[in-house]
Amino acid sequence: MPRGIAVDWVAGNLYWTDSGRDVIEVAQISGQHRKTLISGMIDEPYAIVVDPQRGTMYWTDWGNHPKIETAAMDGTLRQTLVHENIQWPTGLAVDYFNERLYWADVKLSMIGSVRLDGSDPVVAVSNIKNNLLHPFSIDIFEDYIYGVTYTNNFVFRVNKFGKGQAENLTTGINHATDIVLYHRYKQPEMTNPCDRKKCEWLCLLSPSGPVCTCPNDHIPDNGTCTEVPPATQSPFTPTCNVQCQNGGSCFLNAWSQPKCRCPTSYSGERCEINQCRDYCQNGGTCSPSRTGAPTCRCQTGFTGPKCNLHVCNNYCQNGGNCTVNQGNQPTCRCPKGFLGDQCQYSHCEDFCKNGGTCMEMMNGTKHCQCSESYFGPQCELSKCEYCGMGKCEVLGSGITCKCHTGWAGFRCELNVAPVQKSDSGNTPSVVIPVMLLLLLALLVVGAILWYKKRCVGNAKGFQHQRMTNGAMNVEIGNPAYKIYEGEPDDDAGELLDSEFSLDPDKPTNFTNPVYATLYMGAHNSRNSLASTDEKKELLSAGDDDMGDPLA
Repeated sequence: MPRGIAVDWVAGNLYWTDSGRDVIEVAQISGQHRKTLISGMIDEPYAIVVDPQRGTMYWTDWGNHPKIETAAMDGTLRQTLVHENIQWPTGLAVDYFNERLYWADVKLSMIGSVRLDGSDPVVAVSNIKNNLLHPFSIDIFEDYIYGVTYTNNFVFRVNKFGKGQAENLTTGINHATDIVLYHRYKQPEMTNPCDRKKCEWLCLLSPSGPVCTCPNDHIPDNGTCTEVPPATQSPFTPTCNVQCQNGGSCFLNAWSQPKCRCPTSYSGERCEINQCRDYCQNGGTCSPSRTGAPTCRCQTGFTGPKCNLHVCNNYCQNGGNCTVNQGNQPTCRCPKGFLGDQCQYSHCEDFCKNGGTCMEMMNGTKHCQCSESYFGPQCELSKCEYCGMGKCEVLGSGITCKCHTGWAGFRCELNVAPVQKSDSGNTPSVVIPVMLLLLLALLVVGAILWYKKRCVGNAKGFQHQRMTNGAMNVEIGNPAYKIYEGEPDDDAGELLDSEFSLDPDKPTNFTNPVYATLYMGAHNSRNSLASTDEKKELLSAGDDDMGDPLA
């Protein structure tokens, strides 16, 4: 049953864990040349990651003795990296640039961190500090850890230094169990050392350099790999004459050599070694795993691969009293003035807001344990602010938004109010166009009135007044005659001088050239425009008995 998978992007190999067979195997990305790297003393392998730059791999084991192990990518140099303060390690990620390993413990609701050599273990993210419940699978990039929770299948993001609250990126995903980040800068770039090795079959990386190895069904043979010959090709028929003990059975191996196949918990050439003898300490019960490795079931109060560790050993701080519950988990009863799951905090005042409990560590760092309705470094943020227009209801460590009519969504942020069909609902859409039309009509009317007023102002009463020689006190309204009398700005004509007379041969009596042309044309041309009829039109007779002075 494959559980975890990891890709060696440098050498082009694929690594995976198999919890059904309790092994860790590798093959080329194409699936060819499969090889078993780790078997035995492994109970329930789950997550696995590789570090091609350093030639190492890491995997979690969440069996009866949970731990995190490491080995070279060729299966050598195996060792345990983490085995304390760990219960169900199901997620694993490598921070390649900062050289740290992060793991998610779904049972303890925390994300731990350790250097790649196993030193400096810390709790990077916890439910108390970051409001993260049951992280299952994780990956890391830059300053953030991304992951999936075991319950509700939330995809979350949280600062890897433990700053701030965990942020839910998605909701409603069903049965999400793993997460992988893809980014061009997530993995270090490096040349493939296997290009220089020229391995014929499998090339695996290690801290000392690339290693050529053979797949499961091949054996090394003078620098290459040859296929294991079938037993029927043997020139003779060997006999199995080994006396196996403790229920072991004899068989012939690939080289036709007699060997003992031992039952679980027994080993040795003839199954003479009981692996469970004196293996478990402090009253622990030994039983073999599926691969025959001894496994201890510890008494209450003890833990470790061999039940050699006390659960309460150095667990409670500041004089706290440690007790063990039925699940073999330590619980601290803190003295007055101290609090926290390990009594690691002292009580402080005037730091946390909104009823939060202030906890101060030995180095002076202060943390707040907020009430159910608030969060933030100082409990200064209300969870109900996320509900927007809805009604907030606090349920356990989370909130539920009860949306009002017309609103929906996880935070009541979606307006789903139906379109109003009444007249009042359409008032803005009707009033605005009507107002625009009225404004346009007023502009048009105003323009027309202004234009008419201007035309009236410019069209003064144009009058033709016949004059006779020697006329006195004749009022002239035609501006063409104002060249002789009156000011330019006067609207009405002035009284002519008593000496004024019309010279029939002098066209300059008219300042308007049209009148001069018409007047002279009547004397010079019969076909002139200044015909008698046109003159009558220009200078119509004032009295019927008055003659035409221009005729």
